[in-house]
Amino acid sequence: MALFKSAEDKAAEQARKEAELLEKYGVTSLTDPEDRESVKKIAQELMGASLLETGMKLNMAKPEAQLPVSYQRAIMEQNFIMIRQLDKIIQLLNK
Repeated sequence: MALFKSAEDKAAEQARKEAELLEKYGVTSLTDPEDRESVKKIAQELMGASLLETGMKLNMAKPEAQLPVSYQRAIMEQNFIMIRQLDKIIQLLNK
């Protein structure tokens, strides 16, 4: 295993992680390309937020400091549910 990855390897790894997140939240079948791009940007932000959460857990942050992060994660997951539902509505209206 090399210590330093090439730009192509880093890009491939980033794309793989984005695809995993899109699959996790069930938004891989969005029909609008703009929506897909927006969701990819959100996925990139989530990868950074996951690192923050891990850091908080490792530093044994106080529960009251972790609570807002938990609430934000719940809201974010609800947003993905709404995105999926709205996309289904759009598909049905277009038929």
